[in-house]
Amino acid sequence: SRLKPMKRLPLLLLTMVALCATAQPRFGYFNFREVVIALPEYATMQAQIQELRAKCEAEISNSEKDFIQRYSEFIDGQAGFPDIIRDKRQKELQELMERSISFKKEADSTIVEARREMIKPLRQKVTDAARTVCLKEDLDYVVNTDRDNFICVNDSIGVDITLKVKQVLGLISTPVVPEAQGLK
Repeated sequence: SRLKPMKRLPLLLLTMVALCATAQPRFGYFNFREVVIALPEYATMQAQIQELRAKCEAEISNSEKDFIQRYSEFIDGQAGFPDIIRDKRQKELQELMERSISFKKEADSTIVEARREMIKPLRQKVTDAARTVCLKEDLDYVVNTDRDNFICVNDSIGVDITLKVKQVLGLISTPVVPEAQGLK
């Protein structure tokens, strides 16, 4: 059954209202990594990681020196060792080398895990600041543009909120002019 022209008008109006109500979403974007690196706590974290790395490298170096010394002693004296002592020392050298390799792997994973744990509060801090800007500027969502996640962002719909996020974090003290950032 076909609708009469007068009955189509309310349906047409309702459709038009629905289309107008679905405005294009407004979003913010910023480079997450850039903001995290700008935090003073990031430099502190990097220094702590470097200190841990230096201590691990010093221990690895000491182990290598110990191995080289023992190996040299073994080579120098091996001709005069009875079989039982030679076999024992070879086994000790093998164990020392295996422990050294194991420690290197453990040190690497410890450094990675320490960095992962130290960066968590910094990531949360930046996420919270981005959320604050998102709500304050009435954005529908915020995207992270670092690491080439987005090849192109349309500035006519999205707004760069990097400076606003840095301002919320106290990294910049001057007020950001909204027009310069495309914000209201």
